[in-house]
Amino acid sequence: MAKSPVDESVQALNELNGTAPLERVYLFYGEDSYMIDKLVSAVETKRFNGKKSDPMSWEVYRADETEVQKVIDSVRTISMFGGAKVVVYRDVDKLNENDLQKIVDYAKNPARAHLILVASKIDSRRKSWTEVKKASRSVNCPSLSERNVSDYIRSAAKNLNFTPAAVDALANCIGPNRALIERALEKLSLVAADQPITPQIVEDNVIDTRERSVFELTKAITKRNIPAAINALQILLDQKQEPVVINGMLAKHARMMLQVKLGLAQHMSDNDIIQKVGINPYGMREYKEAANRYSLPELFQFHADVFDADRALKSKPIPPVLVLSRLLMSLCSPGK
Repeated sequence: MAKSPVDESVQALNELNGTAPLERVYLFYGEDSYMIDKLVSAVETKRFNGKKSDPMSWEVYRADETEVQKVIDSVRTISMFGGAKVVVYRDVDKLNENDLQKIVDYAKNPARAHLILVASKIDSRRKSWTEVKKASRSVNCPSLSERNVSDYIRSAAKNLNFTPAAVDALANCIGPNRALIERALEKLSLVAADQPITPQIVEDNVIDTRERSVFELTKAITKRNIPAAINALQILLDQKQEPVVINGMLAKHARMMLQVKLGLAQHMSDNDIIQKVGINPYGMREYKEAANRYSLPELFQFHADVFDADRALKSKPIPPVLVLSRLLMSLCSPGK
């Protein structure tokens, strides 16, 4: 069996929570904003020994508001109260080549301070970014994938006694959302700290999870109930679920609906469809209901709409909430 790839963001977080000294320059980048914020917070905690940060020694800037040279000058300016200053510079993926070169030049001769660069996405093919990564402690923070959820739960639940089945149950219940996983682990540590955690304990205690919210969303789409779908979407967003991940859930739902529809068109039995598609037997009734409410052309269009939404969310020309709301309006509109 192939080993799961090392999650360098978790590795970096463990280093920051350990005894290793702080680096002069960090680059935290990737799609997982939750993990990036945890890394920034870990630097803050280590620098100020767990106490509240000193505003004279902790400064935050954004690339679209503050030019690079001002940030570099700030890092090089000694704090009035002594101690190493920490400067966070967000959205650096918006910088041009000349500005990135200024950061590279600074990183080659840094001050006795700590500069944290934050980016959502970088182009590693560009020489400037390659140099920034080499000159800093760079940490990639990609979104947690479905196949790595169980591994992440095991690594994050070091002090909890999970049965293998309970790990899978929690993974299926919450999905690839680190914030919800850690919230669930915190709750389970309170209710089952001294006993093995079973699937039943997970089911009884992990509430308001992705599974329940997604079920409500997909059920609303199946019934073409626009108000209920919008309400379920808002619950997911309130749970800090990433818009791209929500769209990914809808893509999975679209694939399931289409496969069930095709299976029914071929007069396959329910059990054969369940085995072929790989759906939970308890969900078969919902998917059959969807098959009766959507035509094949509508389900193919469903696929296309979700794909277009994914592209819009990643290119960010429109606010994510608006993209997903429009998608739900399209999916739930009355059939022709």
